[in-house]
Amino acid sequence: MGLFGYISQFFVLMILTCSVVSADVFIVTNAENELDELDTKQIVDIFMGRTKFYPTGKRIVLVDQDLSSTVTETFYQKLVNKTINEINSYRSRLLFSGRSVLPRQLDDNNTVIEFLRHEKDAIGYIDLPEVTKDLKVIGHVK
Repeated sequence: MGLFGYISQFFVLMILTCSVVSADVFIVTNAENELDELDTKQIVDIFMGRTKFYPTGKRIVLVDQDLSSTVTETFYQKLVNKTINEINSYRSRLLFSGRSVLPRQLDDNNTVIEFLRHEKDAIGYIDLPEVTKDLKVIGHVK
């Protein structure tokens, strides 16, 4: 393979990498959930363990996707500019201090969607804008 071939492969790899990192991640919840919209600060506060309760006093059931998934990596990188290792370290400190509990960890978009359909107080994220009638999008991370 000549120099042109290597350069072509490099640009294809860069385009693919950029398209994965540039995808939006959508914050979703059960359609019956009282929340209608979250701004970026509220999303950060919820997913970083600073906000644990809804305004009504009910506990938020927080859902993460598998920590090794691309969507999780993209979500936290865009939300707080942190790697998964940094998120794990941060959460360990909160957990050790008793100030937080770990989010429920689910495998992928489909398991998050299925869980949220049955859990009114849960909030999670997916990288698909299409949701069923049982769910609603309450925010997104660009």
